[in-house]
Amino acid sequence: MTKTEKILSYHGIRPTKMRSKIYKFLKRKQSAVSFSDLKKAFVQKSETNKTANRTTFYRNLKIFEDKRLIHQINDGVGVAKYAISDENAKVKYGIDLHMHFHCTDCRRTICLPNKISEESLPDDYEVSDVNLVLKGICEKCRQK
Repeated sequence: MTKTEKILSYHGIRPTKMRSKIYKFLKRKQSAVSFSDLKKAFVQKSETNKTANRTTFYRNLKIFEDKRLIHQINDGVGVAKYAISDENAKVKYGIDLHMHFHCTDCRRTICLPNKISEESLPDDYEVSDVNLVLKGICEKCRQK
């Protein structure tokens, strides 16, 4: 069993070829990926692959998200983006509590490494989703 297959299995996801490919693709990315970027990457790689259809991608992203292997980011541009969740995040709410940074110049969105303290969340509330996005200019764009 490969490392990717072990990770998928650990999260309760049956490791198929397509799921392994999607996971590896997302894992390699340093910034969040939109559905259309994901689809384009796979269509270009395998134009004859009939199984790489829109439904397959949506279904697999939904499974990954439900199992908290990835998280969805709404960075305000009107298109959902996806990134791998922190495997070591063990939080009370089952959510990887961290911020994201969206560069208004290159339009990349990245996960920031610092976590948000659970103590800052009220005890009497049940958190089901978190979307924290900082906007500005990234380091690469500032150096231009």
